[in-house]
Amino acid sequence: MLTNQYREEMLQLIEAISDNGYAKIEELKRYFGEKAIDELISNLKELEMIGLNGEGNLYLTEKGKLEASNIIRRHRLAERLLHDVLGVEDEAAAEKHACDFEHILDKEVTDNICTLLGHPKFCPDGKPIPPGECCIKNKYKVESIIKSLNSLDVGERGRIAYMFSEDHSRIDKLASMGLMPGTIVKVHQKQPSLVVCFDETTIAMDDEIAQDIYVKKC
Repeated sequence: MLTNQYREEMLQLIEAISDNGYAKIEELKRYFGEKAIDELISNLKELEMIGLNGEGNLYLTEKGKLEASNIIRRHRLAERLLHDVLGVEDEAAAEKHACDFEHILDKEVTDNICTLLGHPKFCPDGKPIPPGECCIKNKYKVESIIKSLNSLDVGERGRIAYMFSEDHSRIDKLASMGLMPGTIVKVHQKQPSLVVCFDETTIAMDDEIAQDIYVKKC
């Protein structure tokens, strides 16, 4: 008997192995077996989540793409939660638990986790996290656990959870100064410029740069 977990894993796998939007059934059989794959295809076609092209390859419908995106979102947010909040450093353990979480989180819990984490854009491996309604509407129902460095007050400390910038050279420069995930920083002053201390180093930075550094208050 098919479970929802099998259906979700099938959609996620089609998304992952698709070449120009199409996935070969033979490749999927290696993961699910011949008997299960036939039942999965029939079931997902009935749900209007997948289709078959003229060459017999599978593709995700718009409904299927949305569901696959939601599954990936739950998985990568779970990875961030395990890494940033629960402190799970073992990658294999984090991946296993994230796989479990992705099948049990509903939309409300997922959005609340996203809000708590400060609407992260990337998972710990640097893969993009599909945005949800909470990100687009930017409705903060609770205070975020993960926030930008420049939101801390003078004297407050935070542990860097991750850094994000479209300018990769900026991230490289910060890393060369010793600022990287796990580093604990303290805000020394905010005016006329932001000054932070970490280890035995004190540096000043623009607000624009500080907005790229996300910390967990400690």
